Formats: sequence, structure tokens, C-alpha cells
Amino acid sequence: MSQILEFAANHPLLVTAFVVTGALLVYNEFRSAGQARFAISPDQAVRLMNKGALVLDLRSADDYQAGHLAGARHVPLTDIDTEIGKLKKFRNKPVLAYDDRGLAASRAVARLKQAEFENVFTLRGGVSAWREEHLPLERKSGKK
Repeated sequence: MSQILEFAANHPLLVTAFVVTGALLVYNEFRSAGQARFAISPDQAVRLMNKGALVLDLRSADDYQAGHLAGARHVPLTDIDTEIGKLKKFRNKPVLAYDDRGLAASRAVARLKQAEFENVFTLRGGVSAWREEHLPLERKSGKK
């Protein structure tokens, strides 16, 4: 124990860096765990879509045109705040938001939750996971 205290006294910058790094790792793990509870697998997404969920594609217009989930509405992530007013009629309906890899969709889920949407989920792994499961994508233009 005395060696640890001696090391800490002789190397305060290293100890500080270690403590800060540890705190950031713990914070990141808690944040990831909180977001994961709203992430669902492609199979679960299909079941949700079959129950009439609103599906929001948060990707760019080009990516949306190249292929999107059946019945998805194109709402770019950058426009989510302005589109929430149009989506309020779906507050009591399940909502599935997705992007390319499932990373940015959690921001949209947080915004929708703030706007009092009850059942909002992200597609874990995004369109990439959808394609890995060999699930179909629509290539025609959808409604906005």
C-alpha cells in the first residue's frame, strides 16, 4: 500500500490520467447500457413493423433512395426537431428509427422521448444489420 501512495505522490499526472480515463470508461458504459434498452434486433423490428409501427429513416436522401425498410418515412436526422410536430399524431404508436449503423439514431430516440413519444426504438446495427439478416429493402420513393 505504501508503494502505491509513493507512486501516486511521485507521478501525479499519471494517476490523474488513470482516474480520468477510468471515469470516462464507466460513464461510457452506463450511457451505452441506457441506450441499448431502446435498441432492438432486426427480427424484433419486423414484428414491430407488422404491428403497425411508424418507421423513420434518418439517413441522407441518397441512402434512402438506394434502399429503405418497407413503409419507412424519410426524416433526416438533421430535420428531426422540425419534423416532430408533423409526427405528434403517432405519439401512442410504436416508432422505429434507424440509420446506417445504429449509432446516430439514439439521438433521434432521445428527442422523440422528450416530445413525449411513448414507444420509441432504434434498429440495433441500423441498415447494415438489416442487410446482414438478408431482409428486403424497398428501392422506390416513399412518403415523407
